[in-house]
Amino acid sequence: MKKLALYIIVVILGAYFLPLHAQRKPPQAPNLINYDSKKFHFGFMIGYNHANFAIKPMTNLNPFDSLMIVETTPMSGFNIGIISDFHLGEHFNLRIIPEISLIDRIITYNIKYNNSTLYQVNKKIESVNLDIPILIKFKSIRMQNMRFYVIAGPQYSIDLASQAKKNSLSTDVVKLKLLRSDVQAQAGAGIDMYMNLFKFAIEFKMSYGMLNLLKKEDNVYTNSIDYLRSKVFHLSFLFE
Repeated sequence: MKKLALYIIVVILGAYFLPLHAQRKPPQAPNLINYDSKKFHFGFMIGYNHANFAIKPMTNLNPFDSLMIVETTPMSGFNIGIISDFHLGEHFNLRIIPEISLIDRIITYNIKYNNSTLYQVNKKIESVNLDIPILIKFKSIRMQNMRFYVIAGPQYSIDLASQAKKNSLSTDVVKLKLLRSDVQAQAGAGIDMYMNLFKFAIEFKMSYGMLNLLKKEDNVYTNSIDYLRSKVFHLSFLFE
C-alpha cells in the first residue's frame, strides 16, 4: 500500500509540474490528435510483477509444538496481455485486459528441532494465472503529448496451475495447494504518452485478493494458517 501511495503522489506532482515546464517551450503540434475521439481501440501489454501473500497464521500455534513462525517471501514474475479500451467520455474509459501472469511465492516455516535447533522449511507456490480485469480509467486533461491517469476496478483470476483438485502422489512431500479461482481489487496510476504512430503508457498497480486461497488439508503446513490472500505489485508497459 505504501508503494502504491508513493507512485500516486509522483503522478500527481508530475501532473502539476510538467505543464509548467512545457509552457517554457515553443508550442508544437500534438501527435495523434484524433486518437481520443475513437470509440474503442486495442493494444498489448507486457509487465513485471512482484507477488506476495497477505498471510494470517493461527493466533495460537501451541498445538504445533515444533512450529515457531510462519512468514512469506515475495518473488518476481511477468505478465502479458491484450488491451481492449472503450471510450466513455472526455475523462473516462472502460478497459478489459485479459492477461497471462506467471507468479511465484514462498511460504517459510520456522521449526524448532529437538527443542534447540531452529531450521526452515520453504514451500514454493507457482501459479499461472489467467487474469480478467475490468477497470475504469480516469484521465487528466491532455497536455500536448501526455496524460496522467488513475485506474481501479475488480479482477477475476483463474490459476491454470492449481493443484487443488489433484491428490498428492507422495505422502512424504507435502505441497501447499491454492484454490483455482480468486477475486481481486485493483488500483493504480499511470502516464499516457502519445507518440507519432501509437500511444505508450507506463502503469503502476496493486492487486489485493479478497478470498482465502489456501486449500485446507490435514497437515501442520495448512492447519497453522488462518488465511492466505494474494497481493501483487504490477509495473506494466502498454502499447495502444
